[in-house]
Amino acid sequence: MLETAVRKARLAWVSQDPIPAPLLQAVENAWDVVVPDPAAPLAGQLAGAAVALVCPDGWGDDPVRMGAVLTALEASNAVGVFLMDAGAHVGRQILRIRGGQFVCLDAAADPGEIRAELAAAAALQPTIRRLRQQLAALEKTGGHEHPSLEELDEQIRLAAKLQQDFLPGRLPEVGPVRFGALYRPYRWVSGDIYDVARLDELHVGLYVVDAVGHGLPAALLTMFIKKALQTKRIIDHSYEIVPPHLALEELNADICEQDLPSCQFCSAVYAVVNTRTLELTYCRAGHPVPVVFHADGTWDCLDAPGALLGVAPHQEFSSSRYQLTPGDRVVLYTDGAEDSLRPGGTSGEPESFARLIEPWAALPREQMLLQLVDLFESRSRAGAVRDDVTLVLLDVEK
Repeated sequence: MLETAVRKARLAWVSQDPIPAPLLQAVENAWDVVVPDPAAPLAGQLAGAAVALVCPDGWGDDPVRMGAVLTALEASNAVGVFLMDAGAHVGRQILRIRGGQFVCLDAAADPGEIRAELAAAAALQPTIRRLRQQLAALEKTGGHEHPSLEELDEQIRLAAKLQQDFLPGRLPEVGPVRFGALYRPYRWVSGDIYDVARLDELHVGLYVVDAVGHGLPAALLTMFIKKALQTKRIIDHSYEIVPPHLALEELNADICEQDLPSCQFCSAVYAVVNTRTLELTYCRAGHPVPVVFHADGTWDCLDAPGALLGVAPHQEFSSSRYQLTPGDRVVLYTDGAEDSLRPGGTSGEPESFARLIEPWAALPREQMLLQLVDLFESRSRAGAVRDDVTLVLLDVEK
């Protein structure tokens, strides 16, 4: 008599470390364990997996890495089971706020407990697959049987128009300093926002913000930030320019006070340039590191410590200073720009982003932005762009 082999469900182990031997022994009899290639896009490798067991050892508080894994899960039918360290407070809050097809366990959980949770997650997976199939069928028919979808589409379009209205209409030109911007939402609305504004006769403020998450909740947070970020205070008949670190501290307190249920966290970089002395004062809050390209082809990374906004209401930040010179170009960007330039869509160190953008860094400002737009459009058609993309350039003319 021939025995019929029982086909095991597929379990994807998502981690930079090998699966621990006790955990492997606990699951290998019930699961076909596969390990995705970290150099390739994760979403495609989750195809066919019932469950993704994610162990973010060392990067649980990295919003870029967490966001990339969550986005890959959303594009698949797999249920995510996250093994989070007790100290990964930001990562746990990201999971709580973002929501989705995943559960969160303590990384120190017993292998038997993890095995039971995996079985429960696998039981949910057919339901998720069926709901996705129903949604795809509904989208294929155009939603003609559901007029409310047309109303929702119109509301999203209006939200996109409102968000566009929050962006600067014309970028200032002060002394030798010029600006350029590229803003490309992944869908109708964006979780990115930027601004460049003249603060007085000599100073210009510029910032880029990236809300953790997607869709309308992230877009609404960006519009709140646009109104809440205080860059200048009027005092009697005078004024004072708010230093970048104080501006972000106050913005962080405002975001925490809102206690937003769907999207609360964001990264930001805010800078003020003195157009006479060319001194750049800047502050980072969990954001990708800005890069300064020099006329001789070298570059510097404006690295500085700074936590994600929206996590702790009394978080302190610090401003740093950098002396610009004629011919310099400062590039502020979101992680979507970095991921869209990087083969495989994985994030790396600031120096690697500088190398990615270097082929265009010496071009005239508008030409650089136009070529990047063409590149992002072509990669979007190929399915390689899955996030909002924003870049802001600050040029010091010779």
